[in-house]
Amino acid sequence: MLNRVFRNRIFVIGMVLIPILVTLGYMGYIARVHVKKKGDVPTDAHPIPQAQIMITDFLYTRTLDGKTKWFVKAGQAALGKNEAKTRLWNLSAKIILSPTLTLVISGDRGVIDQLKHQFYVEKVLRPVSARFSTGLVVIASHLDYQDKDDEVLSSGHVIILGPSMIIQGDGLKSVPRSQSFWIDRNVRAVFAG
Repeated sequence: MLNRVFRNRIFVIGMVLIPILVTLGYMGYIARVHVKKKGDVPTDAHPIPQAQIMITDFLYTRTLDGKTKWFVKAGQAALGKNEAKTRLWNLSAKIILSPTLTLVISGDRGVIDQLKHQFYVEKVLRPVSARFSTGLVVIASHLDYQDKDDEVLSSGHVIILGPSMIIQGDGLKSVPRSQSFWIDRNVRAVFAG
């Protein structure tokens, strides 16, 4: 008789479902008690990210008073819908400071902020470099170029290379148009000649 009962499929399925249904009922009870004690379950207040557009061989230009001031080229760029920032990889930015002076900043990764007219470049594998057409070179882990104030900033370690000189330290503020540099701390300099 017992053997017949266990061969009945409906009975076996019912026996398997009983612990599952009891467990689900108990979990629902615990959740209800928790909500009563703690209040409503919080919802995520962060907006759902918008779709991204990936662009290969990206080019961005900034024009002011009918003259193009800077060009940013990148191997790849990511644009979000209705976003003012563009994320870049393998980039090079050429900034025309005057008819006789240019600055080229290159790095592994960066961000352009179209509203603030600035961009940020950082190192992933290779250091960020800023090369002036006069031969002066700034090497850093990251650089922030602000067009409005004509400034290049860095909070990390920087090295400035020029003809017959090496200057290094931590923290940088530079005015590229006048090729002025201020290093905040731990300044070391070597001059030859």
